[in-house]
Amino acid sequence: MAIRLVAIDLDDTLLNPDRSIFPVNRLTIIRTINAGVMVVLASGRTIQSMRPYAEELGMIGKKFPIICMNGAEIRDIDSKAIIQQHAFTPEQVKICVNAVMSAGLPAQVYEDDCIIVTEKNDWTNRDTALTGLPNRLQNYNGELWAENRSKILTSGEPEVLKKVMVELKKQLDGIAHLILSKPYFLELLPLGADKGSALAWIAEKYGIRQEETMAIGDSWNDLGMIAWAGIGCAPNDANPEVLAQADYIAKNNHYEGAVAELLKHFILDSI
Repeated sequence: MAIRLVAIDLDDTLLNPDRSIFPVNRLTIIRTINAGVMVVLASGRTIQSMRPYAEELGMIGKKFPIICMNGAEIRDIDSKAIIQQHAFTPEQVKICVNAVMSAGLPAQVYEDDCIIVTEKNDWTNRDTALTGLPNRLQNYNGELWAENRSKILTSGEPEVLKKVMVELKKQLDGIAHLILSKPYFLELLPLGADKGSALAWIAEKYGIRQEETMAIGDSWNDLGMIAWAGIGCAPNDANPEVLAQADYIAKNNHYEGAVAELLKHFILDSI
């Protein structure tokens, strides 16, 4: 059955280490879109951080949705409006932030165009370098939970985060879903927020069957969509857990055109 919908992760899947799109990936995605396939970017980033890549790929004006904040938000790519969302209430944000800080770690939340942090350090600066979003200290104690939030993030040494994650899962059971998006980034997501559930929602909305979908990703936060998609794929340098989950592994790594290879193999070569 022909693929009609593809979800593609950004960091360490589509993007090079310098955060640019490898030319062959860009050209192949544009060819895929021109062939009538809906291509959806799926990332833990905010819409503001993702939209420049959508523009580069010629997605503006196509009426495509875009999966932001690891599935907590599905946005309209043109208007940036939220069309589906899972969010923490202010009280839930307060509980999560206090749990993170009690573990001795910083906490941060996201607005479309900036990151609000409880403290600035090398880790928060790394997130700014990754996403291009500036970070700023909270203006007052409690600003992080002044409104609904789509996700909360904490950061630190990978070994520390692994231990803290075990305890936070117990404390926040029934409130938050925890995932490592990178070894040094631990994300707290509202229940129900996942790239896989977001992909399923989009497929249903557009009348696309599960077996007509494809997902490409590299990390723990991609496992949901790789498992749900009709064909779940990964570059050959993906996280070992993702490689084990994937239906198909590219011959190339992410910075050698794995995305282009996969799109050609499953879509363009069969047209």
